[in-house]
Amino acid sequence: MALPAYVLIADDDPMILELLGSTLEAAGYRVTTASDSWQEVIQAQGLKIGLIISDIQMPGLGSGVDAVKKLRACPSMPPRLPVIFMTGMSLERARAMIPPDPCIRLVGKPLDFDQLRAAIKELTGIDRPL
Repeated sequence: MALPAYVLIADDDPMILELLGSTLEAAGYRVTTASDSWQEVIQAQGLKIGLIISDIQMPGLGSGVDAVKKLRACPSMPPRLPVIFMTGMSLERARAMIPPDPCIRLVGKPLDFDQLRAAIKELTGIDRPL
């Protein structure tokens, strides 16, 4: 992901948006946030997005998975847009909801910032301490 692309963080928990957003900004990423899946779709279509970090279960258009499927079907979006899903549900259950895709990673909540950093590096090639 070449700057100045944004990292879009989508989560209905304002504390997670604040914590993750400030952590990524302090690491030098440009960040935008969405508090539901509908806003996630609108933000992603309106800005140059290089990475989406999305909760799976959110209000709005559907789940975070539904929002990403909608975005991937949009001709104006890169078909291989990297996505990191985060969830508080069991990772086994979450994996069953996510389509197999080499451009998608899954991390559990509470967030492990080392695991998140590794997923960002795998998907974008950018490695910044979080």
